[in-house]
Amino acid sequence: MAFAVLRRGGEGLLLIACLGVNYLLAARLRRWWPSAGERWRSATHAWGAPWFASYCRRHGALLIKLGQAVASRPDLLPLVYVDACAALRDQAPARRFAEVRPTLERAYEKRIAEHLPWIDEVALASASFGQVHRARLSDGTLVAIKIQHPDLGPKVAMDLALLRLALRLFALVTPGWPTGMVYDEIARTSHEEQDYLCEADAAERLRPLLARHRVLVPQIRREHTREHVLVMEFAPGATLASIRIGDLEPRLRRDFAERIIDAWLDMALEEGFFHGDPHAGNFIVDGDKLWLIDFGMTASLGASQRVLYTRFLVCVASGNTDGMIDVLTELGVVLPGADLDGLKALAREVYSQLAHLNPRAFKNSRREQDISEKVASFLRRMQGLAFPRHTILLTRALGLVEGLIGELVPEESLLTLARPRLARLANVRSRLRDLFSDASERLKRFSALPERIERLLSAPRSGPDFTPLLTALVLIAAMQ
Repeated sequence: MAFAVLRRGGEGLLLIACLGVNYLLAARLRRWWPSAGERWRSATHAWGAPWFASYCRRHGALLIKLGQAVASRPDLLPLVYVDACAALRDQAPARRFAEVRPTLERAYEKRIAEHLPWIDEVALASASFGQVHRARLSDGTLVAIKIQHPDLGPKVAMDLALLRLALRLFALVTPGWPTGMVYDEIARTSHEEQDYLCEADAAERLRPLLARHRVLVPQIRREHTREHVLVMEFAPGATLASIRIGDLEPRLRRDFAERIIDAWLDMALEEGFFHGDPHAGNFIVDGDKLWLIDFGMTASLGASQRVLYTRFLVCVASGNTDGMIDVLTELGVVLPGADLDGLKALAREVYSQLAHLNPRAFKNSRREQDISEKVASFLRRMQGLAFPRHTILLTRALGLVEGLIGELVPEESLLTLARPRLARLANVRSRLRDLFSDASERLKRFSALPERIERLLSAPRSGPDFTPLLTALVLIAAMQ
């Protein structure tokens, strides 16, 4: 196993070095000789994309998730990379059952038959961190079992080290992007996804909410679920990533799109707890039934954050770009001292050109190049942006939803479909409920202040007395 991890790291370093050098050269050339720089960059895309996709597919683990993210962002990334990684959206290469059986033996203390008398040794599907098999319980119930790959930990650690290096090189080409925060969020979710008990909790929490929007979640069989083995109801059908979406009836495609939009907005803005990986491979279609699976990547939003994000999306729906920037300032994305006038002007221009476009219609167009150059130039000279943790995963999930909606209903944009739903978020009752939740959350923090300050004052100290300063910081934190 150690040799495999080292080989994985060696090829990754070679890939990063080759791509990094070529993209840096292309960026330099574009400054002095734009046409030559563009040709160099296109040539690097042509050989770099299939190499990257092949590397992700062969080595699996976190690399599969990176490939899936690439495949789902035609609005941000070159289409050659999106297309090369498209096959990764549904599943990773499955392993032989003998390779994953040790995980079951450890989980059930070698008494596998007591829990699962029959297991289909041919994998039903394979994901980045594990694979799914059909099985039957002792009462004959058909279930799906998700088994974690036994050598996952060292591979994820190696992938994170390579990702950190790649993001640092990426920052040289696109200064201003929050690459450090992106890495932190990927590292956090990667560690959480290795605990299937957390995934079981998330699925159970979101099932009632999703059912309201006719999105099904498999029932978890808790008595058979362990940290590295997840046993759930069997969901028949095929994933959206494995079928020709265009062959579905237009009525059904639109219905699926509306269900997904409603469900995701409800998760994020009503429940404050959302599925962070809604790509096509995690939606199963069975006739007119729609299942959502894989709840390993989730995140929470506090009441105050939900109030602000609701305001932001209402501004998006109404085209109020100045209001969007004002909300981003309250969220902490736009820092004090930022060029607000310049940012608002840029937001107006981007919104006016992109609000009603499908991402693939915009990709590789002259308009894309112009907008990209303006955004990159603005970020290079602006030092007033940050991305809170919840913003990064929320943005990623929203991008995945947008890409999926673009495939289901290519003739309409996500904003067009979501506008009537976003308008309902602005009603008085909804806003009052969110404001009440926000006030309750703040009240809880203030009610805990005496105990927190008492602990602070009673803690043993040596050296200078920083009690007044620390007390002030506790008060400030409680008001956030």
